[in-house]
Amino acid sequence: MSPLFRIFYQSFVKPFYRENAGTFVFVFTMFFFVVGTVDGAGLFKYHYGLIKALLSIPAFLVAALLLWGFYARKCAVFITQLLQQPPYRFFSVFRNLSRRLQYTLFAITDFILLLPLTFYLALVITEGVYLHRFIATTIVAVVLTACVALLPAWHVYVLNNPERNRFFKKRFKAPAANPVLFYCGILIRAVQQTQKLAWLGTKLYTCTVLYFTSANNQLAPDDLQLTFLLFSFGILANGVFINRLRRYEDQYLSFYRGLPIPVTTRLMTYAICCFVFVLPEILLLLFLSLRHISICTAAFFGCYAFSTALLLLSISFVRQMPLKHLVAILLILFFTGYFIMMAYGIGWISLVFFSGAVVLFLSRYYRSEAIVS
Repeated sequence: MSPLFRIFYQSFVKPFYRENAGTFVFVFTMFFFVVGTVDGAGLFKYHYGLIKALLSIPAFLVAALLLWGFYARKCAVFITQLLQQPPYRFFSVFRNLSRRLQYTLFAITDFILLLPLTFYLALVITEGVYLHRFIATTIVAVVLTACVALLPAWHVYVLNNPERNRFFKKRFKAPAANPVLFYCGILIRAVQQTQKLAWLGTKLYTCTVLYFTSANNQLAPDDLQLTFLLFSFGILANGVFINRLRRYEDQYLSFYRGLPIPVTTRLMTYAICCFVFVLPEILLLLFLSLRHISICTAAFFGCYAFSTALLLLSISFVRQMPLKHLVAILLILFFTGYFIMMAYGIGWISLVFFSGAVVLFLSRYYRSEAIVS
């Protein structure tokens, strides 16, 4: 490893994977070791069928392209934001290098950041050629090539033109008369400005899975269980940006803890935020209840989404944890919900999760402390 690339590796690659380690572990555990075997098929057959459907169904391909684009943009924004921070001002010395060398260093760095995407797209392209799906395969290959080629060019531009790139400079609006709605607006705006990609990616996955599994199946008992497992995976992924939101809150919004507001009102504030976070899933469930699923099933799924989001937020007041530890909590909640569903039904999961969320919040809110990892 050359001295120049060692600096790039220590400055960008290690912080990126350290920050997103919990997300990667959770996604790969659920996607390759849990979800891939719930329908009785082996891991290879499951992903073979998934990629085949991706290459055959245009809507599914478009949804996947959007999700891959969100990940590529996440990589681009991650390096861009770091280059604009004061500790990274020493990178100005790299402007003295030739543009070709700058591009090479960023190309290697971006390629390592894009490795999860590159690996999976390589499988998609290989299977697309084998299945003779040349149009869809060409589209995927073009997207992959564009990501690998354009990200380094963008970072070279940012490095050499720092004054033309300013992110997240919007200010909050004036306080509203209602403190509950005002603070809800702050939290929602914080998610919009700092966790937009994580939120959009989670919603895209959950809504896509929910729509296609509901629209293409009659939802017999076994189908309903499989749909719930896939839906649960997407809902639990909300814990990633909820955990980051709590860190943001502890760092920049600590004033709210000292305001003379009852703890029940605070719980209502966070409950409204959690409802907004899962609002796309709830709206989709309302639409699906008109055609594809029963009203009772839609209500159970909606209550589960809300109660799980509230429980994840309440857990963050028990102990603030890094993302690499959060994955263990998410897996415990996933299997807990699975066993409750198998023993008593989906409706009981919402009751247990909501009760746990209320108890944890009321008992731990004023006792929680921010832990910097």
